[in-house]
Amino acid sequence: MLVFISHNKADKATARLLASALVEAGVNVWFDEWNLRPGDSIVGDIESGLAECDVFVLIWSESAKQSNWVGTEMRAAINRRVGDKALRLVPVLADETPLPILIAEYKGFNLLTVPDLRKIAQEISGVTNIKDVAQMLQRRLHELAAAELPPDNPIRVIVCPECASKNLNVRREYDFYSEGLVYFIMCEDCTWGTAGKVCAAP
Repeated sequence: MLVFISHNKADKATARLLASALVEAGVNVWFDEWNLRPGDSIVGDIESGLAECDVFVLIWSESAKQSNWVGTEMRAAINRRVGDKALRLVPVLADETPLPILIAEYKGFNLLTVPDLRKIAQEISGVTNIKDVAQMLQRRLHELAAAELPPDNPIRVIVCPECASKNLNVRREYDFYSEGLVYFIMCEDCTWGTAGKVCAAP
């Protein structure tokens, strides 16, 4: 699941907290502060995020209403929704500014009555208990490891699962008992460690 968060800079703090809460729930998030780097095409990257997202979250306020960028993103999402019923549009009211007619029919949230952004993130993601959150986060960690490491690397650990340290000591040795290569991973900042078989001996 990829969530695109549309917002005005005046609502940046709310957008940032919601983005963080969604990540905690194991959700991929398109958020300008995280996705746009110096030299990137702003229009191109936003267009890509809008085209690929599964959920379009609109943080709506008086500031958002006055924003050309937010209006453009909202219209693009509504236009895509016409041909793609799987796209979910989720309005999040930051103040009492009425929603535009075309998006008012979609179920959303009002921060004046539901200020808990973690609860909102859980409802958007469908994750409602700590075991589901842990499972989603673990799955996301494996996805990140798969993207970071070569596919033929059997060691799928990029940070310590105990303390989240990147300071890992990895070594490979030949094991005479199993007649193959084994790997050992030790965290230099805590007591966590693991081992596994690399491959059978030729």
